[in-house]
Amino acid sequence: MNQNKSTQIKQIISKIDINKIINYRQEYPKSKTLRQTINCFRRIQTSNNDQEIFKLGTRIAYYLDVICDTNKSGYVKDEKEKRYWLEISKELFENTVGVKK
Repeated sequence: MNQNKSTQIKQIISKIDINKIINYRQEYPKSKTLRQTINCFRRIQTSNNDQEIFKLGTRIAYYLDVICDTNKSGYVKDEKEKRYWLEISKELFENTVGVKK
């Protein structure tokens, strides 16, 4: 993977309002998904390792998908917010492993 992809992934995750995720965490303190989302977010910000950024970007894309899915967690209730998270998730998937059809 090249440096350009890492930069793109970092730009995409900069759209994540991590404080909203932290607020969900206060509402759902036992959520492993929310905890891991926050940890991955922080690690991407500090990492210079392209492979790690790629891997963590893929994880965050998956986690955002999970927190919006009413069958998996249902943490995000607001439809507008759900669309926002899912758009970021899709962008991350497009820049990492690709989007499932």
